[in-house]
Amino acid sequence: MAEENQTTETPTPETISTETTGNESTLSTGLDAAKTTPDQTNAGGDKVPGDGTNGAKPPAGAPEKYGDWTLPDGYELDSGVAAEAEPIFRELGLTQESAQKLVDFYAKHAVASSKEALDAWMETRKGWRDEMKSDPELGKLVGKDGNFGPDSPLISTVFRALDGLQNPKLVADFKAAMNLTGAGDNPAFVRVLHALASKVTEGTTYVRGEPPAASQRRPTAGAALYPNLPSGRA
Repeated sequence: MAEENQTTETPTPETISTETTGNESTLSTGLDAAKTTPDQTNAGGDKVPGDGTNGAKPPAGAPEKYGDWTLPDGYELDSGVAAEAEPIFRELGLTQESAQKLVDFYAKHAVASSKEALDAWMETRKGWRDEMKSDPELGKLVGKDGNFGPDSPLISTVFRALDGLQNPKLVADFKAAMNLTGAGDNPAFVRVLHALASKVTEGTTYVRGEPPAASQRRPTAGAALYPNLPSGRA
């Protein structure tokens, strides 16, 4: 019998794993799987993604406790903001110098925003004062310099009414509140205050800070009937 020649075919790339799933062959699937590094386990037993670094983290530069921050003159960093920001700095591994840069950035814009808000508020109050000066009624009550200073009839009337309360602390607190809130420049507030002050001070002319004199009080019936008689005989 003639000996048959047996040949063994060497698989070609085209014959390797010809099964397909959709448009993707099992070969490509295998290659993709080979590129994936299995998850690693760190010293604490926690799994970390296999990224070729064996779970190693970059060296952290954050100190255990940050020192005092350098801030612009007259500006204070809110304690609540600092307490909330420092753990984030530490988590990001920021050194004192790197974290200071973020503090500088925050302070710069916070100061600028505060100044803008203050400038806008002062401009509003100036607009109120200008409105009172141009008011047909209030404009007649300015002082000699054209402003609502201590010599203006408006302010003197209000001060007389306040002094009549005979309570210096209450008056001081009231004036401080007007300055803080800007109410003393608000036209509507000033109109109401002046109207009330005019009613309670009508017919009185006593010195500020002192109680009304006896001669300024309401006259007796005899004095009203015989105003030219000596006071002792009325």
